[in-house]
Amino acid sequence: MILEIISYTDMLSLWKRGHRNGTIRKLPILKRALFSAALSYAKMKGKIINQKLLAIIKGVADQLKMSISRKIFARGLQKASEILKNPKIVRIFPPLREWVNDDAYVFWLGMEPTVRSWIFV
Repeated sequence: MILEIISYTDMLSLWKRGHRNGTIRKLPILKRALFSAALSYAKMKGKIINQKLLAIIKGVADQLKMSISRKIFARGLQKASEILKNPKIVRIFPPLREWVNDDAYVFWLGMEPTVRSWIFV
């Protein structure tokens, strides 16, 4: 069993980052209060080693790290995986495999709005 720990400095950097990018305001009040309490506890003790508390803090930390660019990149990865799952597209357009490995292309895929084709009769 691998013990995970989180230090006060790590939590403080997450807290500051959340304030800078505005994700701290988007957290539910209970999660924000829990993270604040855990931050105060880590300041007194130096680190947190309780695995249940770490699991909760890890979920909150993922939400705090989620900036607009990370959301766009995640959406691009999802679209890229959908494209690669379709063998017809990959067979017709082979350079697509190389493009999907490029971060700039994946970011562009995430920024592209969903295009719906409507047929009016």
